[in-house]
Amino acid sequence: MRPLYVTGLSLWAPGWASLDAFVSGAHDASVEDAPCTWVPSRLLRGSSRLTRMFGEAAAQAVTAAGRDPKTVATIYTSSYGEIETMVLLLDVIFRGDGQLSPMRFKNSVHNAGSGLGSIGQGNTSFSTALAAGARSFEAGMLEAIALVNERGGDAVVSCADDAIPAPLSHVENGGRLERRDGLSVGLVISADPGSTPLARIAKVTQLEQAMPLPERAFDRLLSPGHHLNPAAHALPLFEAIRSGREGTVALAFDAAAPYALELTRV
Repeated sequence: MRPLYVTGLSLWAPGWASLDAFVSGAHDASVEDAPCTWVPSRLLRGSSRLTRMFGEAAAQAVTAAGRDPKTVATIYTSSYGEIETMVLLLDVIFRGDGQLSPMRFKNSVHNAGSGLGSIGQGNTSFSTALAAGARSFEAGMLEAIALVNERGGDAVVSCADDAIPAPLSHVENGGRLERRDGLSVGLVISADPGSTPLARIAKVTQLEQAMPLPERAFDRLLSPGHHLNPAAHALPLFEAIRSGREGTVALAFDAAAPYALELTRV
């Protein structure tokens, strides 16, 4: 495996406009919808907040990395995909008049965020949308690392899940049903470190056993519902990168045989 670099990080969630705002504890209740500056507003009509979260996390990470949004490969990953739009369409079928909105329908597909981001930026590079349940961040990272290792260039992983709408609004957690809060993160992996790389990925390994969720400085900022979001699995890695810590960081926690990154100083 060639040396790879982390060159950009991002976070967006209701109440947190950016990763810097999140880390500094600058909660802002007025932050309710993601701007998604990558996509013109006319293309966003009928889109879900999840689609806009995907685009915003990707845009912030690519901007932080100083990479070209028109050429970067894009990897979007979530546990359920466009579930908000699907619930709306199913409600129309079973309780409404059964006449589905074409605009809603086109935004119901799992790769809606991928398509809108590519169209909005005129980006014809590689793009994909994955769903791997609680291990969605891990899956997106493995896809990006394999891609950049083989082809070079840059890839942004945008991992997001929004709050689940009724009637599916609670998820099982340790025998209890709990609500999940919306959270999105972005991370750029590059073959070229550029002028300000954040960390070097020396290798990828698969651990033999599950890793317990570590204590994190970010925990004080997370609600219990954030912990149920697959994007939260990125935060120990974010914390290690921002603090300049070397060593092994798992990409999924409390999961059998997770993959992990070996981080070294640049």
